[in-house]
Amino acid sequence: MTPELTAALQFIEKIERANVGQSVYEVANKLRGYTKPSYTTPMWSTATGYKQPYLEGEFKGKLNQELLLSGEKTDFGHFVAALSDQINQPGVRWSDLTSWTADHTSWAGDIGSAIATFHAQGSNPKIPTVPEALNRYASDSDYAANVAAYVVGVMLNSGKQVSISQAIAQYDAQPYAENMKWYLRERFKGAIANNQLQNPAEVEAEIRRAISTYIRLSPDSGLFKSVKNLLKLDPQTQPQRENFQHPNATELLQGSLHFLTYLVKKSGLEPLKFKPYQLPKVPWLGTVSYEVKVPFV
Repeated sequence: MTPELTAALQFIEKIERANVGQSVYEVANKLRGYTKPSYTTPMWSTATGYKQPYLEGEFKGKLNQELLLSGEKTDFGHFVAALSDQINQPGVRWSDLTSWTADHTSWAGDIGSAIATFHAQGSNPKIPTVPEALNRYASDSDYAANVAAYVVGVMLNSGKQVSISQAIAQYDAQPYAENMKWYLRERFKGAIANNQLQNPAEVEAEIRRAISTYIRLSPDSGLFKSVKNLLKLDPQTQPQRENFQHPNATELLQGSLHFLTYLVKKSGLEPLKFKPYQLPKVPWLGTVSYEVKVPFV
């Protein structure tokens, strides 16, 4: 464990001691107040069901740092924020009544926001392509935060008597490739054999579905002419990295392949080729006629 992570966990333990008797859900959301203002907006209050203001003072932004977690460079503030939406909350919140899930405050939100940011630039863009927007706004350290939030969240939701600081320490003790493989299997039902992902089309479809749901439910939805058109790939035309006026299915596929590339590489799996489904929500329509590669470069 690095000195930076040790210091962060000592701070989290301090907050846990100061809030004895409160639930893990409440403590996780209190920790969100020590990240950055953008993680304490009304959107986060709605998503988590917990209104947590940004905390000024001596410990302002204490958890907003980049450090090594499970040996991987991780945006720790992003991790803490994503974790707060992973923890099971007693009762019902607004997001429970919609298609919104914790994916949308983590990786699906990162990818969907990157695509939306690209198209919100106007006529004089500083970011020339969607892949470049993805590299900037859905970075490896963001993805590492999202993976950690899911795995640690599962530990905390398991019913075992474990604190947030203890769960983070347990996660950190595992090699990152092992954490990644567990995540790939648990979240996406990834079938791994002979050091290769055996069902990439199904995993990619699940990723694309979640991104489209984020776009439909988020404030960014006004950028998109048609969510239906956003999802369906042309069965014959291979994706090209062109600058379209409006987001389209090709860009959604670029986003899903960007994340799938990360999952495959960080799990230490072999590169692969596969044919994506035309419409991820309707697999019986079949796949496209062309193959895509992972890593997607």
